[in-house]
Amino acid sequence: MILGRIIGRVSTNSFSFEINGQAKKFGYVQVAHKDSGYVLAQILEIENTSNSSIAKCGVIGYRNEDNLLRGLRIPFEPGTEVLRAEDDFIRKILGLEESPNTAYMGVLDGREKLKVYINLDKLLNKHLFITGKSGSGKSYTVSVILESLLDNKIPLVIIDPHGEYNSLAEPNLGDKERLEKFGVKPKGYLSQIQEFSPDTEANPHARQLKLNSQKLSSNEMIKMLPTKLSSSQLGMLYSALKNLGNQASFDDLIFELEASEESGAKWTLINLLDYVKKLNLFSDTGTLPSELVQLNKCSIINLRGVPPEIQEVIVYKLANDLFSERKKGNIPPFFLVVEEAQNYCPERGFGEAKSNAILRQIAAEGRKFGMGICVISQRPSRLDKSVISQVSTQMIMKVTNPNDIKAIVNSVEGITYEIENELQNIPIGTALITGVIDLPLFVNVRPRKTRHGGIAVRIFSANHTEAGEEKNADMMLLIAPKMTKKDIKLMSDKPVEVETELIPCIFMRCNQGGDDFNLLIDLNTARIITDVEKDEGYDLSKIRLHNISPQQNKVFLVALKMGSFKPAELFAKSGVQFSDLYDLITVLTEKGYLEKDEDNYRISEQLQIFSNLQEIASYQKPEYAKASFDKKLEPKVKVDQAKELIAKFAQIKSVKECWLVRYKAS
Repeated sequence: MILGRIIGRVSTNSFSFEINGQAKKFGYVQVAHKDSGYVLAQILEIENTSNSSIAKCGVIGYRNEDNLLRGLRIPFEPGTEVLRAEDDFIRKILGLEESPNTAYMGVLDGREKLKVYINLDKLLNKHLFITGKSGSGKSYTVSVILESLLDNKIPLVIIDPHGEYNSLAEPNLGDKERLEKFGVKPKGYLSQIQEFSPDTEANPHARQLKLNSQKLSSNEMIKMLPTKLSSSQLGMLYSALKNLGNQASFDDLIFELEASEESGAKWTLINLLDYVKKLNLFSDTGTLPSELVQLNKCSIINLRGVPPEIQEVIVYKLANDLFSERKKGNIPPFFLVVEEAQNYCPERGFGEAKSNAILRQIAAEGRKFGMGICVISQRPSRLDKSVISQVSTQMIMKVTNPNDIKAIVNSVEGITYEIENELQNIPIGTALITGVIDLPLFVNVRPRKTRHGGIAVRIFSANHTEAGEEKNADMMLLIAPKMTKKDIKLMSDKPVEVETELIPCIFMRCNQGGDDFNLLIDLNTARIITDVEKDEGYDLSKIRLHNISPQQNKVFLVALKMGSFKPAELFAKSGVQFSDLYDLITVLTEKGYLEKDEDNYRISEQLQIFSNLQEIASYQKPEYAKASFDKKLEPKVKVDQAKELIAKFAQIKSVKECWLVRYKAS
């Protein structure tokens, strides 16, 4: 299709043409050149006069016989026809072809059939920066990239301050029309996802994250403290560490400080160390780097609910340990993703985080050791410029803050005046991608294969209702299955009616053997729910226990830990006089707590599951949301009855009454 002919002044880098056809800003054109064949160019601006429309274009180039992109040495001839560029020609010149090491990002803006693939080797080796205002689609675009990395079995570690990336485990079942349009099939990565969190009460589905506190160097110890120390405190800390050989645990350091000379700084420092110790974050057997970085695995560090000053400490320690182990070759090459990066490596003038220095070092040196980094921020003006300057690939979503636009323009190569003016007009779901190829590209990002987890919480609209049901929806504390009512209808081969039942439950935070965990108890059927999706659980309705005395309960709890024992073994651990022990064992056997097996005793069969309640722990989390329902079941077990039963075997730390959502198709 002919769009016009070249007019006016022509250079090797730019030209203008008078528009006779349909042309759009940032559209692609191709022009015949006497020495180079067809050359690709892009419309940068369109100006209208009373008599005509003029398009100003920038020359991109052509591919030579060695398939290298080259610019012009001789300008076009005035009067040369300007054609609308064909998809195949654009694909060839820009190098957007699919290959085994590419990620499908979406389609070129204005070209629905021209898929954009980016080279993963360049992405990983040159680092990645993603930015855009809140709600512009940053996390969505990041997840599109992560899906491709997971498909290619690249190890990932994600610093996730909001707990939104665990949705990578679940397939996207609610965006059928867009998925088909972009040629994408739903997929979940449950087998590749492992989630860790220092706060498993706020994030019950995650494994406990512990930082190693053994043999901390003086520099590490200072970084572990979530506040800035005074000069006198620093002096005292260095002196104590020197006495301990410059490596120590928190317990060693507290003991050493307590033995030092009296001063106000001493007790302030001890209180601070004691506070850090009680965070339950540090351990002599912390989570190992080799547990976090594994082939074909994605480790999500969920920091939801963790105070900002503690998040800094966690990011510092993890990044430092991972970088150190990668340099030694003890863990495989991997990609580190840091969400809300301005909190962990802020620009000078916006504070100093504990993790600043190590993230700067990874950005500068990580590629040499096979450790790529992706930094994500909605405020690029507040992100450390030395980190941005080390990143070669950028994905920019809609940005409206003038300071943020200025920061992007100053740090990203290839941003022209025309593109700068367009940054605040980028539609949601479109990304400006630079660095992968020489030319910035506007790309309509494809839909995710996985469920989106970054949707804002809606207070006045129903999370578990369909359109038109909001009037009857109540706000309540809910545990909902991953498979929604809409998903069930979409997956059915024929039209089905789906009823919503609400089941009364209690969600208990417990501790047994020093470990915290959660139990979800169905008060309608008297079951401990072990799998919400499959509706599986452990039946409590047949358990009948007589009351026992405090002394009998003390002996039973010791026996519970042992499982099977001889009376002499129980005597050694119970602290009860041997003359009383046989009477206590006899009573516990008569009341159904213990069973005799020849010369040994053991926990009765009906109570064996209670010896390790973590095996039936719940990894769901109740959330406040609106829900309409067809049926609300009544509790058949009282809350106090359930609490009384569990309290015999574990410490109950908190109890929440909630409702379990269940869908029934008919």
